[in-house]
Amino acid sequence: MVENVEKCGSVTIRYPSECFYSCICGSWGCMWEVKCDGTVFTGTGFTPLKPPKNPHVMLAGDLVACAEALQKAWKRRVIVPKELRGQKIRKRTIKGTPEEIAHALGLELGSKIEGSRLTPKRQEVKIAV
Repeated sequence: MVENVEKCGSVTIRYPSECFYSCICGSWGCMWEVKCDGTVFTGTGFTPLKPPKNPHVMLAGDLVACAEALQKAWKRRVIVPKELRGQKIRKRTIKGTPEEIAHALGLELGSKIEGSRLTPKRQEVKIAV
């Protein structure tokens, strides 16, 4: 088993070569994800003092897993066309807007996802005394 070593922001990530890897950077900083055999590991790279001029992503592995990672980061639906499902991509870095990045990968962007769907809503509980 070959181990890959990547840098996402200020963090070094080591993962097996057969796993999916993403590093997505934008004005919020960098977030990384490694998905291997159904187990997902995530983390953040850094929070920049000054946002990067061009957001960028570094992806490697299954295209569907790449789309899921982009969807989480962008809070926007990312659709993989039928003919591209099941394909793997080699390590690739792409700079640009979410639209430009999706186009470069052959993906489609959908509607925005409300924050409540990604994170559970807080509920108030009233207790009668």
